[in-house]
Amino acid sequence: MYKIFGFKEDDYFGKVGIIEFSIPKAGSYAYLLGNFNAFNEGSFRMKEKGDRWHITVALPEGIWYYAFSVDGKQILDPENKEKTYFRRLSYKAEREASVAKIFSGEEIYHYPCLTHLYSIGDYTYIRLRALRGVVKKAFLIEEKNWEMRKKASDELFDYFEVRLPKKESLNYYFRVQTVSGTIEYGDFDVNIEEHEKKYKIPSWILTRVFYQIMPDRFFNGNPENDQTDPIDLKNSHHYGGDLEGIIQKIDYLTELGINSIYLTPIFESMTYHGYDVVDYYHVARKFGGDKAFEELTRELHKRDIKLILDGVFHHTSFFHPYFQNVVKNGENSEYKDFYRITGFPVVTKEFLDILASELPWDEKYKRLKSIKRNYESFYSVWLMPRLNHDNKKVREFIRDVMEYWIKKGADGWRLDVAHGVPPEVWEDVREKLPGDVYLVGEVMDDARLWIFNKFHGTMNYPLYEAILRFFVEKEIDAREFLNWLELLSAYYGPVEYVMYNFLDNHDVDRMLSLLKNKRKYLCALVFLFTYRGIPAIYYGDEIGMENADAPFMERSRAPMEWDMEKWDMDIFYSVKKLIKLRKTSKALQIGAFVPLEFRGGLLLYRRELNGERILVGINYSRHEEHLPLLSSFEILFQSGSFDKATNKLGPYSSIVIKEL
Repeated sequence: MYKIFGFKEDDYFGKVGIIEFSIPKAGSYAYLLGNFNAFNEGSFRMKEKGDRWHITVALPEGIWYYAFSVDGKQILDPENKEKTYFRRLSYKAEREASVAKIFSGEEIYHYPCLTHLYSIGDYTYIRLRALRGVVKKAFLIEEKNWEMRKKASDELFDYFEVRLPKKESLNYYFRVQTVSGTIEYGDFDVNIEEHEKKYKIPSWILTRVFYQIMPDRFFNGNPENDQTDPIDLKNSHHYGGDLEGIIQKIDYLTELGINSIYLTPIFESMTYHGYDVVDYYHVARKFGGDKAFEELTRELHKRDIKLILDGVFHHTSFFHPYFQNVVKNGENSEYKDFYRITGFPVVTKEFLDILASELPWDEKYKRLKSIKRNYESFYSVWLMPRLNHDNKKVREFIRDVMEYWIKKGADGWRLDVAHGVPPEVWEDVREKLPGDVYLVGEVMDDARLWIFNKFHGTMNYPLYEAILRFFVEKEIDAREFLNWLELLSAYYGPVEYVMYNFLDNHDVDRMLSLLKNKRKYLCALVFLFTYRGIPAIYYGDEIGMENADAPFMERSRAPMEWDMEKWDMDIFYSVKKLIKLRKTSKALQIGAFVPLEFRGGLLLYRRELNGERILVGINYSRHEEHLPLLSSFEILFQSGSFDKATNKLGPYSSIVIKEL
């Protein structure tokens, strides 16, 4: 069941509920799961309280979806009759979920928190939350009356917004026309400069375009360091790419125009992908070792290319020395509290015999998977035992590793399975790191519990969900797509400008393969590069790479194609133009997003800042669309067809225009 124990005002989200979730005690351990952590174990571990498991969480007002996990088995809330079908394309979730309605009873609400009031670029944004259907019109009253536009709606609330010229301080209230009359609400006096000190972002991040590389799959710069002896499975083996290969391709990356790189794990591990770290303090020998890292950071920084690393702190490798110490010494191990151990010995003699056998790795891996183990792990994968984040030494270890590589030249971290680690761990880490370090978390659903004082931004899976539903599945039309975008804006406030936005990555299918059409793909790319947030390209996207013939999770990880005769040069030059456009336009980086027309398959919006006005038209339909007449303009980018004489944008075409 869930119980609401009251509400408190919050500097980030306004009003949050203090919610206790509990279930009758069964099993040896339990977790709370939900769309606030992508239904992932690890982050919200429940504690015993009498004959029940319980946990208290602070959640922003709204509708939330949840379940429990007991001994690794997911169950619905047996004491809550309200359930619903829950579906996310972005991380392939289809399930029933229990429903929690978190509502204080205030039909109209505003608090000068960072999602309700913030400045960016030339503008100050102010928002009002209202129970859905209650407010007909709303006005902000300060030096003059400003009518607020209805920005978005979710299951419970309507959100209204007004955009003002940037202010240093504000004294204001609201005049609201409701279904039962007009009321005046509030008297707010805010020093915006002091207010915004609560959320600082790295000075460099807003001008960046990211390029994601899996080192093993990019380019083999030194065949002499190729691995021959680690875990090598049939559909998951080494190709020999390394940091020396990236160094040799820096000129290519510079020509493309990217100015930030995200590398998947580069530390010693037993697999090509590196998400099973054996040694956090050394770059893997197969990737060139520590010297290659030193040279890479030196060469990147010469060209003002930033580098963020992948931090795997939800779990380690089974073969990490700390876990091996637990395997060997059991209850006498000094590291027994470093992991989530459920009993001793942690593995059986049969397990160890198979592990030491001469069986092929595919057969060995399959057999090990079926043997019961006495430790928690990432998605029950034996190779990845879960860390015990309640242990102070684990938190110190995470912080120490992150600080170590920042001093070595990294500019930030992407944190793997971030939603599977307690939020307070990231808050603690964030406080100790230099302010110019960019932290982005892998949070595959609603990110509100993970932003502001935890991460600067997250991998924007909710935006990716909207992209899949509009561009790929065509489940929603442009109007519904806009509501999705604006709802994320209402939820995240200024954070949306530093979210890591993508069309694909190493964990999902390549977008071009999903769309099966180059014109559609270019439309999606135009949206990515002209929307709020930091755009990211996955290696090979820029040359038209598609999925390989392989199982899911491997099919988007084919080695980079370096034979230029196999490149799609239309896509390559389009990506190059879009990167340059994004890097040179402040309006696209921090300008206001002004929706003009969203209907059917037409997306028409403007990004504007300090007199720079960029008009973006995306016609994602089979028929022509008329764009508004402009007296004077310059076409900055075009895909598909556009008739300047008639202002007709062709089917599955896009255009980016600078208004003169």
